[in-house]
Amino acid sequence: MNNQPQTTEQLLDAIRREAAQLELNTQPEPQPLSAEEYSGSMSFEQNLRLPAKPVYHYREFLPFDDEAFVQNAFLCILQREPDSSGLQSYLDKLRNGMEKQGVLAELSGSEEAQRYGVRIRGLKGYRMIARLRRVRALRPLAHRALGLYRRICELPNSEEMSHYRASVLQQLSQMSRQLRQAERTVDGCLHQLEQHNLKQTELHQGIQQELSTVRKQSANLSHKVAYQQQALAASATSTGTKSDSQSVALTSAVVDNMDISAFYVAFEDACRGTREEIRAKMTPWLAYLPKPESGGNRVLDIGCGRGEWLQLLGEQHYLATGLDINPVMVNSCLEQGLDVCAEDALAWLRAQPDASLCAITAFHVIEHVPFELLLRWTTEARRVLQPGGVLIFETPNPENLLVGSHTFYHDPTHRNPITPALLEFLAEYCGYTNSELVRLHPYPEDARVSGNDPLTERVNGHLCGPQDIALVARVPAMELVE
Repeated sequence: MNNQPQTTEQLLDAIRREAAQLELNTQPEPQPLSAEEYSGSMSFEQNLRLPAKPVYHYREFLPFDDEAFVQNAFLCILQREPDSSGLQSYLDKLRNGMEKQGVLAELSGSEEAQRYGVRIRGLKGYRMIARLRRVRALRPLAHRALGLYRRICELPNSEEMSHYRASVLQQLSQMSRQLRQAERTVDGCLHQLEQHNLKQTELHQGIQQELSTVRKQSANLSHKVAYQQQALAASATSTGTKSDSQSVALTSAVVDNMDISAFYVAFEDACRGTREEIRAKMTPWLAYLPKPESGGNRVLDIGCGRGEWLQLLGEQHYLATGLDINPVMVNSCLEQGLDVCAEDALAWLRAQPDASLCAITAFHVIEHVPFELLLRWTTEARRVLQPGGVLIFETPNPENLLVGSHTFYHDPTHRNPITPALLEFLAEYCGYTNSELVRLHPYPEDARVSGNDPLTERVNGHLCGPQDIALVARVPAMELVE
């Protein structure tokens, strides 16, 4: 295979050499033996076989057809009878249009044939042209070249052959020039297409970046407009009942609060992730909730934000209520048809009857409130949760040193990190059972320090471990009756 021509010029040179060899060769070529050359005592099957020898010309095989041709090819080249699958395979190829030279070329080029060293003359040019036929774009050229090559091989050694050979070689040279010109044209078109695609990609990326920036600016502006409208409404309401100085002070306080709320909504939109990303993070928590058909389906989510968790709960047939103190978050949820109100969580819990909820959740909320309020939430939640109900508090994990010392303070409304030990004791103190801590969201693998020794593993655990931790506390399924 290493001697096969790699370019059109090499192919033409090989054809010229083959034609010259046919013209100058004075030795008689091997010819197929007739039946008369065999002894009369040979059977009919033996009369159909070529004698074994080291060199053949492909023409010796041409008088044989179908099964006799395949058998002779195997016996002469591979020195064995064809197996049933090989015989059927080559019979199918012949009957589907494959030429006999193609069969001889395949067999003589196989690894098995190399062990016996049997040569088949006259196939060199055919092999080179057949190689071109494997390339779809070159098949028409290979077809024409193969036809010319056959005609060269069929001509006798005469002056007529020399003239015809010169004519054929001239045609092949012209075809070669046309092919090179076509290749240059195709290369030029491909280069232009690549440049065009590159420009289109750069333009598309630029447009996407601009659209993303415009969307963020539009969202921030919408939040500010909504806050200003609420501030004006609050100011108008207070004007009729307060003195001028009191009205000015109240209006200023409302506007200040609106500015902070607007900033926090924009901050969450920029840093928390898309709705799809938040839904993907929330979905695994559904497995921790009691089934909605097991006796109750009311769920409270404290600090519901944009409402992704409430949507998931509704899709699973829970009756979900959300609480949030940010008025724009509340309005956004209401526009989505969610049950949300801007009410104090402790007041809302105290207004609920005993054992009336199947689950209470708060994702990244408890780090925003004083511990005294967290203790009251946990106590009231224990009262309003039904037997088998579950309480879930998710918060940043201070066991991760990068979280506890750095990323926790990205949010200006965070107060203090809450340790896993404190969460466990809080649940036990308030009467929950079967509590567990779930560690979540480790840093990606490429952030870890390379190495497998104990010290490296410990460093990776402290720096690249779970970024969040959640308390899952349950109310006993059966309450003891005194």
